[in-house]
Amino acid sequence: MIKEVNRACEKLNDTLGISVELPNPKKKALKTAAVCNLVVGAGLVAAGILFPSKSCALLGGISVISSVVLRKESKHKNHES
Repeated sequence: MIKEVNRACEKLNDTLGISVELPNPKKKALKTAAVCNLVVGAGLVAAGILFPSKSCALLGGISVISSVVLRKESKHKNHES
């Protein structure tokens, strides 16, 4: 997914005539971000359950989903580089 976003941005850069380079995170950085998102997401879900704040539970769920996506991307990164 990261490669596709970078390709789309390169096309946009060429069209607009600008030079913006996006970072290409390494596998370790993706795994670290996935763990952080999982911890924060679990905490927010727990807070949403314990307190009457459904928005915390929603944000926590989004964070957990983000963690899963990042973990999948880090596994895919292994095959690319």
